[in-house]
Amino acid sequence: MTEARRSFLGALDLPPAPQEHVQSIPSASPSLPEGPKRRGRKPAHKRKRDWEKTHPPHTFVGVPLEIREAIRDLADYFRREHGMVGGVDAVARELLRYSLAQYAAGSLNIRAERGIGKSALVSSPGRGMSNRTIPIRKPVQKKSKAPTATYRLPDDQVAAMRAIIQYEEHKAAPAVIHLTLGQVCTRLLADALDAYRAELWSLYTTPIMTVQGLAGGNQ
Repeated sequence: MTEARRSFLGALDLPPAPQEHVQSIPSASPSLPEGPKRRGRKPAHKRKRDWEKTHPPHTFVGVPLEIREAIRDLADYFRREHGMVGGVDAVARELLRYSLAQYAAGSLNIRAERGIGKSALVSSPGRGMSNRTIPIRKPVQKKSKAPTATYRLPDDQVAAMRAIIQYEEHKAAPAVIHLTLGQVCTRLLADALDAYRAELWSLYTTPIMTVQGLAGGNQ
């Protein structure tokens, strides 16, 4: 099973573990007035956006609020305390990097749901022994909009999540299953956050030129 997974996902290596880390997810701090800009860093409107141009945002449907908030809290902490750049996108990328590696190694299972089968209407003679009532249809309730999360991710991570869907569908055949990209993303992010809280792996800041990036690594 492990080799089959890796044929879909390829080798996913965790980055080396650098310096500082934190294991609790702190609450985001209230917004404060901006201090003086750091020397040598261009204002946001003057910086090049080459990475953003080549990595368009991906929207995932169904990611719960508690997962999105935990990612925001981590991004806020590493920005305030360690000067990390990249925001929620950087945190989401490292969380997915960890869980995709766990899935490729066979340590993480993603359960696919069976689809609801369709049915056709047929008729048959009755006995006519009693009166039948026609049930009143239920009032249509307006569906609430599904929660979404939008992150800028490397193409290989998005491709790996799509490959998981193909692999799980192939594994469950001939049963018909339903597995969406949002469900896969949610499962991967939740697993990584649980492992982070349990201190099974850590997030670190690592120097990138004159600013701090974010990396993940096992304990």
